[in-house]
Amino acid sequence: MGLFSSKSHPNHGLSIIAKNCKVVGDIDLEGDIQIDGFGEGNITQANAVVISASGHFRGTIHAKHITINGLIEGQCDADAIDILSQGKMKGVLNTEQLTIEKGGLLAGENRATLLTDTVVPLPEQNRAETKQDPDAHHTDHKTRSSSSKKS
Repeated sequence: MGLFSSKSHPNHGLSIIAKNCKVVGDIDLEGDIQIDGFGEGNITQANAVVISASGHFRGTIHAKHITINGLIEGQCDADAIDILSQGKMKGVLNTEQLTIEKGGLLAGENRATLLTDTVVPLPEQNRAETKQDPDAHHTDHKTRSSSSKKS
């Protein structure tokens, strides 16, 4: 099964920027794109973006999944980003799922914001119990050591 298998994304087409091709401008697509050449601008609404080993992109990418095996300079916003062994990312990532293979490079930062990082207050009932008896939920386990000899 290939990276852009028709089973995994039946309604998405694949666009390719060839190795000797240069594209400057904004790309708005709902499918997948592979950059083997050079691109500059913004890519929005993409499903999967692959920057191959010969690929170079400068700008901003908004996609569900980004795979970097070439060079990106700019900003990437995605659900998941993979920087492969030949990949180089110079700039800012916004993702909750980041994978960097040995040899891959991130020169910048990942500004991941997890939804689970929010503070949730205790319900009033639990707060009242905690104030009355702060050790109510604390259990002190003491271990007993006994020596027994077998005869």
